[in-house]
Amino acid sequence: TTMAASRAFDAARRLASKNKRRFQEDGFDLDLSYVTNRIVAMGFPSTGWEAVYRNPREQVQQFFEQRHKGHFKVYNLCSERRYDLQGIFPEVEYFPFDDHNPCPFEMLVLLLDNITEYLERNERNVVAVHCKAGKGR
Repeated sequence: TTMAASRAFDAARRLASKNKRRFQEDGFDLDLSYVTNRIVAMGFPSTGWEAVYRNPREQVQQFFEQRHKGHFKVYNLCSERRYDLQGIFPEVEYFPFDDHNPCPFEMLVLLLDNITEYLERNERNVVAVHCKAGKGR
């Protein structure tokens, strides 16, 4: 059944997460964690077979639409992974650098300035930062 498949996929995602925290509330089971009440760290929002063991993009979209509608911005740090920005998230920024490497200092300053500006725009604004697995960058 569909429900059994969904539970199996949730189990696969938990295995892929290993000992990382997961957001498991309101029907969501995502590799996602609130660092603060306005800053979220998460794994890559995936599609296809990869969504079996990573965050399914549709669930990530639903999560932010339900919890932070109109007040969230996504930051993609993956140099090796991009997604079509049209229709996925209302606001996306791309600050790419290689996995398991430090962010270039100049880029870090630009990233932090961008995040700060967005958070200061409205007290309800939330940022979500992701790389591929949600831990290397």
